[in-house]
Amino acid sequence: MSECKVCKSKAVVTAQASEEISYKGATLIVPMAYSTCQNCHREFITTAQIHQNDKAIRDAKKAHDGLFTSAEVAKARKQLGLTQEEASLVFGGGRNAFSKYERGEVSQSVAMDKLIKQALKHPMVLHELFVEAGFAVDKNHLIYQDDNVVSYVAYKAANDHKYTAVKSMKMQEEHYG
Repeated sequence: MSECKVCKSKAVVTAQASEEISYKGATLIVPMAYSTCQNCHREFITTAQIHQNDKAIRDAKKAHDGLFTSAEVAKARKQLGLTQEEASLVFGGGRNAFSKYERGEVSQSVAMDKLIKQALKHPMVLHELFVEAGFAVDKNHLIYQDDNVVSYVAYKAANDHKYTAVKSMKMQEEHYG
């Protein structure tokens, strides 16, 4: 709980108001946090609220631009089964990049956003990124896509119960006539 710097009262409440932000010819409605002293009725913004408001503005702009918000970056990373540090190694951007993206401290680039979306959509892309980052890829769980081998992480066919998994395949010659 914060204290009013004017009257030193601890009777401070947090409030929220919507603010209109002009961005690229559009008006974005962004929730903004602030505090009010119940004793002297002074309104002020704490340091934590400044960070929260900056994140809200950044997320509203990213959503307008069609980019992942900070929460969506975290969800995508978890969906790919990566820690923040692993995601930084796989996708680049620096050791703490995903931590900063997810806290809303910085916005990911358009290129980074597209790469994450492609890795979610195409397992082959994620596989290649793993290989380039030096990650060990489990050879026992592979699927084939357009003559390329990609890791079989979370994909399951509706008719999987009809088939038995094999660890290797041996090609057989076909003889005709």
